[in-house]
Amino acid sequence: MSDERKSEVHGTLSCRIKEFVTGEVFSYLFFGVCTTVVNIVVFQTCCSVMGIHALVSNIFAWIFAVAFAYVTNRIFVFHSKENSLRGIVREAGSFVGARLFSLLVDELIIWLMVDVMGYIAAERLLAGILSCQLKDAKSLFAKICSNVVVVILNYVLSKMIIFKKGGEQDEQSIYQSKHRF
Repeated sequence: MSDERKSEVHGTLSCRIKEFVTGEVFSYLFFGVCTTVVNIVVFQTCCSVMGIHALVSNIFAWIFAVAFAYVTNRIFVFHSKENSLRGIVREAGSFVGARLFSLLVDELIIWLMVDVMGYIAAERLLAGILSCQLKDAKSLFAKICSNVVVVILNYVLSKMIIFKKGGEQDEQSIYQSKHRF
């Protein structure tokens, strides 16, 4: 490969890395991690400290995490320009609706892993690493696994539906605007 080509590839790669680090995906991942910390801290507090069942604890954790996530996604990740009350209500409603869907996915994964499946080796390893009860490790392991799926799902829903940029319209909106009376 010529020096000129190497320089071009290096420049393109460094631009892409810079875009990632300063861009939307990095911000989403950063605030996603923060949201996950909020979610897991509330979940573990409810489960371990208060003795609340994992599914109920998950609901409390979800409420705190969704409130935190909406604010951070709106301001820091997707830089929403929506300022009208009607638009913000639509945006927040879409956000909560999408998060309700991902909560169902979250609950299903936790239910399957905590109440349906037996203990697995990874839970024992996690219990050993964290020096916690195996029961707590089972819930925490299930929560971590479900969070991976939920973070990906939430990004896709936020990017494609909730915080679409102004020029992006879905097919239904285009159809409705063409067929107005």
